[in-house]
Amino acid sequence: METLETVLPDEQDATPLLEDFGLADDEAKMYLGLLRMGTGKVSEISHFTNTDRVKGYKILENLKNLGFVTSTLSSPILFSANDPKVVFEDILKKRKSKIDRLEKNQPRLIEILDRLKGSKEDSNLPKLTVISGRDNIYDQIKKMIDESKDEMYLVTSTADLIRMYYTDIPASLKKAKKRNVLVKLITEIDATTKTDCVKNLGLNEFKVSKLPSQGRIVCNSLQIIMSGYTAKTSRIHARDDSALITNSEEISGNMQSLCRFMWKMGKEVTIEKKSSASDSATRKTQIQKNATAIVIDDDDDAVELFSDYLENKGVKVVGKANDGKEGFELYKKLKPDVVFLDVIMPKYDGFYTLSKIREINPEAKIIMVTGDFSPETKKKLKEMKATDIIYKPYDEKAIDKVI
Repeated sequence: METLETVLPDEQDATPLLEDFGLADDEAKMYLGLLRMGTGKVSEISHFTNTDRVKGYKILENLKNLGFVTSTLSSPILFSANDPKVVFEDILKKRKSKIDRLEKNQPRLIEILDRLKGSKEDSNLPKLTVISGRDNIYDQIKKMIDESKDEMYLVTSTADLIRMYYTDIPASLKKAKKRNVLVKLITEIDATTKTDCVKNLGLNEFKVSKLPSQGRIVCNSLQIIMSGYTAKTSRIHARDDSALITNSEEISGNMQSLCRFMWKMGKEVTIEKKSSASDSATRKTQIQKNATAIVIDDDDDAVELFSDYLENKGVKVVGKANDGKEGFELYKKLKPDVVFLDVIMPKYDGFYTLSKIREINPEAKIIMVTGDFSPETKKKLKEMKATDIIYKPYDEKAIDKVI
C-alpha cells in the first residue's frame, strides 16, 4: 500500500495551525493523512502515515474524542476524517461558550475569593514563575512592554527576533515608542547584516554584542523574563521553550547590571530610515514581480529562517521540503521562479534534485546552498550548471545579491 512519502506544502502550513485547535504534531499528521486517504483500518492508516500501529490506534481514539474523526461499529473498525469546517465550527462554538461562562462567573468568583482572602496584607516576598510554550512567553514579553514606563532591555538572538515579528510584540513596541519608553535591544553580532528583522519590529537602532547564551533576557525596573535556550525549533508555538519570570529585586538588579554592561560594550547599529531612490525602485520591482521560491533543506530551522528572510525581501516562498525527492516533486507541481537547494541531505541529496530539475527545465534558476567548500563540490555544481552557490553559515549580502 502507498505510504505518505511526500509532505505537501499545504500539510506543512496546516500543522502549526492545527496546533491552535489542540492537536499535537503526531495527531495533526494522522488527521491530515486520514483526510488524504478518506477511510481506512487502523493498520492501513498507520502504514500510510508511517506511525506505529499501537500508537496509531491511541491517536485515532483521541482524535475521535476530540471530534476530528469518526469510527464505525463494523469489524474491523474503520476510521474516517470528519469535515474540517464542521469540526472547527464546533470547537470555536465550545470555546466561545466557555469564555462566555468564565466572563459571567468572574465577578461572583472574585467576590467569594476576596472574602476568603481575609484582611492580612499581601506578603512582599518576591514571586517566581516558570512558564512553558513560546506563545505564552511572547504574551508575557508583550505584557512587560505594555507595562514599561521608562526603559527596558531586550536581549535575544536574531532567530528569536524573526519569530517575534509574527506576534503582537511589534505593535506593542510601536506603542511603547509613542509613550517614550526606551527599548534597548541587544542581539547577535551578525545582526548587522540582518537589520530587516529589527526594522520589522519597529526599532531604528540597536546594539550588537557577544550574547552570554542563545537564550533571552527581557527586563525592566519591575521584573525579568529569562530563557535558557531559544533555538531548538523555529515554530512559533514550540512547546519545549520555557522561561522564568520573577520580580525579585536582587535577580532583576543583577540582570539589569549585566544588560547595562552589554549595552555599554556593544556596537551601535542604526538603520537608515530613508533609502535611496534606486533602492526603493529595486524593491518596488521585486514586490511587483512577486517572485516565488521553494526552499529545500533537511534542517527544519534552516528552512524556516531562510524562508522568513526571503519573505522579508519580497520573495514569496510557496513550498518547503526536507528531502531532494520531495523537493523535485514540489518543483514539478509549483514551478517556482527560483529554487534554494541544500547540497548535503540524507537519501536524495541536492545533486539528485539539481539533475532532475535540469532534465525538465534546463533554464531553471537553482541556487545551491552548502557548507562544503571543497573544490570537488564546486566543480561538480558548475558542471551541473547550478545558477549560483550560497555558502553556510549564510552571508546575507550573498543572498541579497542573488535575489
